[in-house]
Amino acid sequence: MFHRKRNCLITRTTTRSYRVYVFVIHVLSIDDEPALLDLTRLFLENTGEFAVTSAVSAEEALEILKTRRYDAIVSDYQMPGMNGITLLQHIRGAGDTTPVIIFTGRGREEVVIEAINSGADSYLQKGGNPKAQFVELAEKLRQIVRRSRAEGALRKAEARYRALFQNASDIIRILDHQGRIAYDSPSAAKILGYAPGSLEGRNPLDFVHPEDRDRIQSDLALVYKKKNPGTPSEFRIQKADGRYIWVESIASNLIGEEDVDGVVVTTRPITERKEAEMRQKKNHEELFAAFEQLTATEEELRQNYNELAASEQRRMETDRMVRASETFLKNIITDVSEGIVALDSSLRITLWNPFMETLTGIPSLRVMGKRLDEIFPQSKNTGILAMIEQARTGETVETADLPVLLNAKKETPIWVRGIASPLKDHEGSITGVIGVVQDITARKRAELALQEATRELHESEEKYRTVFEAKNDPLLLADAETRRIIDLNQAAEDLYGYSRSEMLGMTLLELSAEPEKTKEVLDQRVPRVALRYHRKKDGLVFPADIALAWFSFKERSVLILSIRDLTGVQQIGDALRIANVKLNLLIGVTRHDVLNSLTLLLAYNGFLRDREVDDPTRDLLEKQEKALLAIRSQIEFTRTYDDLGIKAPVWQHVGNTAVRAYAQFIHTISFTCETGDLEIYADPMLEKVFYNLFDNAFRYGEGVTRIRLYGEVDGTDLLLFFEDNGIGIADSQKSRIFSRGIGKNTGLGLFLTREILAITRIGIAETGEYRKGARFALRVPRGAYRLMK
Repeated sequence: MFHRKRNCLITRTTTRSYRVYVFVIHVLSIDDEPALLDLTRLFLENTGEFAVTSAVSAEEALEILKTRRYDAIVSDYQMPGMNGITLLQHIRGAGDTTPVIIFTGRGREEVVIEAINSGADSYLQKGGNPKAQFVELAEKLRQIVRRSRAEGALRKAEARYRALFQNASDIIRILDHQGRIAYDSPSAAKILGYAPGSLEGRNPLDFVHPEDRDRIQSDLALVYKKKNPGTPSEFRIQKADGRYIWVESIASNLIGEEDVDGVVVTTRPITERKEAEMRQKKNHEELFAAFEQLTATEEELRQNYNELAASEQRRMETDRMVRASETFLKNIITDVSEGIVALDSSLRITLWNPFMETLTGIPSLRVMGKRLDEIFPQSKNTGILAMIEQARTGETVETADLPVLLNAKKETPIWVRGIASPLKDHEGSITGVIGVVQDITARKRAELALQEATRELHESEEKYRTVFEAKNDPLLLADAETRRIIDLNQAAEDLYGYSRSEMLGMTLLELSAEPEKTKEVLDQRVPRVALRYHRKKDGLVFPADIALAWFSFKERSVLILSIRDLTGVQQIGDALRIANVKLNLLIGVTRHDVLNSLTLLLAYNGFLRDREVDDPTRDLLEKQEKALLAIRSQIEFTRTYDDLGIKAPVWQHVGNTAVRAYAQFIHTISFTCETGDLEIYADPMLEKVFYNLFDNAFRYGEGVTRIRLYGEVDGTDLLLFFEDNGIGIADSQKSRIFSRGIGKNTGLGLFLTREILAITRIGIAETGEYRKGARFALRVPRGAYRLMK
């Protein structure tokens, strides 16, 4: 005679003695991280229910499975060589039905779907509280192993069903649809003492102990509803002499089955077993308490110390790499041929690069910590301070060409152009302003001289020739109708590599690497093109900034072009972009390692906190866990910014990009795009901008039925409007919605939208009327939009 309990088998050998066999769940754990393997084994085996075998690769696991069988398999998904899904497919392909749990990373729903389709019994996502994660893993293992064993046992039991039913020494009853005894086996009379057949037609609950009756009634109701998978119930039943004995019953709903048409209940006495279990439970609790006191061994503490030391070493290595990257960026700031100035929130100078020293004649030591208007009192009258204040609100502002006297030792002012942008910390908060000062004196003087020469060309061809040849920048004079070159200076010959005789008679389109775009500029008589690509005689393509002017010369319509080679400027931009890519790659690799280490540290911290420690030590462990969780949260947040600024901005079709973003939602809201063939120059993450605007409308619009996207020209800028007919945004919230952390979801959508647009100096503001709908206005500056034919 035997009885089953969770993970053990109890057999009766004599009248008063039992043997107990403990079933240990044998698990094969697979992960390419040895530390996580050790942590998994430590936690599972610490419960006393599992025996864990570890493998560091899928290939090693397949070799182990050739010679051993396991109750369950736990595999990581992302491993070098063969991943967890491919391993699962190999196992199922070999006919192995061992239950399998797949570990996945957060946000990998496609992996979960593929795992289930490939035959996985369950899955578990990494991350979060390590202790809770491993508790969940242990429970999933118990469930799938119990289910697997139950399914196997059921198959065997069905083969012996009829023989056992006919000859069983246990009480076998069949209950009718109303829950009354329709059949009572002869063994019922022997065990309970009632006359054979005397209980038929009675309610079996009448004989259940009052303290157990409600529970058994509930269990029996689940059987009638077919919601009980065959779980045994233990309770006390009354004999004919009035005494109660402990019994165990298992019920099976066979209503509708031929020859049965009822609920079959098998009942056996377990009074002696219950007494033995109580004694065993008491002994087990005493042993477990003793075991818990012995687990905090010196080896565990040494492993914890080694892990902390390794984490500190990785942090120091990360700091070294960050310092190297900062040195690289500092060298760029030091060597660039433009002035760079940084101001803190009080508008005091915190950065003054060498070019600013050369430009102003003032060393950095004299200006650090001082306000800009203290160094240059005249800046109050130039509008520069107003521009800086505007930059502090989050906008990027560019000045016009300004004549200023920056160097007190020189009597002649110089021409400069300034760009001011908000300076932000790692959380996106504005902490000051960073400005770039370009010395355009030579170019401005040349432009002024060119303008003066142009006015006087019709009076003095000799004077025109003197100015034309003396110009340092390359100059081309072309027929406005045929676009053929009719004159050029030496600088133009040097730039393009052609001789004068070769260039005379060539058309401007022949020099361009983008002839269609150049033709469009000439047809529209655009006065300046900030970026166009030209081709030299040797085939080399270079970027150029081109100024154009049309006038009449000797009764002939001509145009003159001043070309500035931007190759050096582009190389600096490429160097900064490459440095940003390398820095992001370094941060990504470091983040992966640090997050793994944090997982281990949180787990070990949890183990230590569960031990019997004094209150001061427990307080320190809780503070340490809070600090570790804060570090992990900060590191995971940086993942959002990985792709910002890595790829160069490109021209993008507004309508196609918005439609792609709109197609990612399941909805019934209509969308109308009225931008035609409009293209804008923006970061490749422009689609994410439209996605965030759609998401904002769908989440918070309250009754939105239509969304419209259209554009209007405002002066030299283009205003691109994204509007809906929902509730709109309250006036008190308009100035805050683009700040980080504002919103009911992540608080990052509109914040990131503004940052992506700002990369190419596109502004965004909410201009709708509350209760009439939201309207987001994107201001695209001149040169960053075009209409394709």
